[in-house]
Amino acid sequence: MDGEPRTKAALIEAAIHMFQQKGFQLTRVSDIVSAAGVSQGTFYNYFKSKEEIFRDICNEFISQLQTLFIERTEHLFDGDTIEEIVSNVHKIVRDVIRIYQENLAVAELLFREGIGNGGLFKQIYEDILTIFLALIEEQVKKARSRGLVRMDDPEVASVLLFGLFERGLFYFMLIRRNTDLERLEQAMVDFILNALSFDFEAKLTPHVHE
Repeated sequence: MDGEPRTKAALIEAAIHMFQQKGFQLTRVSDIVSAAGVSQGTFYNYFKSKEEIFRDICNEFISQLQTLFIERTEHLFDGDTIEEIVSNVHKIVRDVIRIYQENLAVAELLFREGIGNGGLFKQIYEDILTIFLALIEEQVKKARSRGLVRMDDPEVASVLLFGLFERGLFYFMLIRRNTDLERLEQAMVDFILNALSFDFEAKLTPHVHE
């Protein structure tokens, strides 16, 4: 009700529900406040527009992914043994799957709505794409220098790997659903290592610990 205080979290929950139900373009602020049970004035105490609340919703999910990629991919192909390196790849795949699983509704909004709407959302997507591709490309270069992979073009490799995470998880977790996540993790790891022509018999060059 109008006189009842509502939190920012309640408005966000209502917005996610309405964006999923009607799509971003057709959703109005009036739809969001109606679903949340508050007045439009209450909405504007927290957000200036539906674009701003959409951006807020997406930014939290993006921030989690970005933090994970920065922390994990920085040392993706580090390790003193082949087993340790393969374990690192498993960890990042497992963590990305976990973040998607915990934020399925938001992931669906971002990849179905945000990218297609252009403008601000297109800029957000391109910014995170640039960050992630640079991180992955650097690690592929490092792996090549250690004799671990034979993929000739690190840039191409980084784009294909990013697409595996983005589109692959979108399909299996948001469209097909009910996917065996342990099997999916193993399949994704196998795909990554095979795509990079990973050498399981490589004689590792020394790993420099920073």
